[in-house]
Amino acid sequence: MYIIDQAKQLSLISEMKQLRKNSTSYEVYYHHPFTNQMWKSFFPKANGDNLGPKLLRHEPMPAKIEERLNICLNENEPENAIGLGIECSAKPSLWIPIIQALEKNYSQYDRKQLKLFLKHLDIDESREVYSESDAGDSIDTISSDEINKLIWRSRKVRMKRFFVLG
Repeated sequence: MYIIDQAKQLSLISEMKQLRKNSTSYEVYYHHPFTNQMWKSFFPKANGDNLGPKLLRHEPMPAKIEERLNICLNENEPENAIGLGIECSAKPSLWIPIIQALEKNYSQYDRKQLKLFLKHLDIDESREVYSESDAGDSIDTISSDEINKLIWRSRKVRMKRFFVLG
């Protein structure tokens, strides 16, 4: 689903046909003729001069966050958990539904994948980036109190999963 390694991305992109490109959002859509799959290349954390990590993933993604988590956290493929974590870290409006889904289904996910996902979700490091003082009325703004609660809840999920057999 996700490819993070740059060499793998370039190799796969060379096999695909570019469909469309958006220069302002740095998104490129591809079609792989051999597998008939659609792919999206993008920089989820792009802001001005800093693009952040580049991700390549299947397109379209499932609409429900629970389905995304099931796909990425149940497979033994670390790039899926890392890629989903990076992509979701740029969308604070998804953090509350993500934590709710993790609290509800934490025992179903692979322990290592869950740990990788939460590490790359970066809620802990986001206090300064997404605080209300920076963006005011932005739709993706979360208060520092909400961030603190999400940090606490994500740590509880990680600890619960650590002590659940499986």
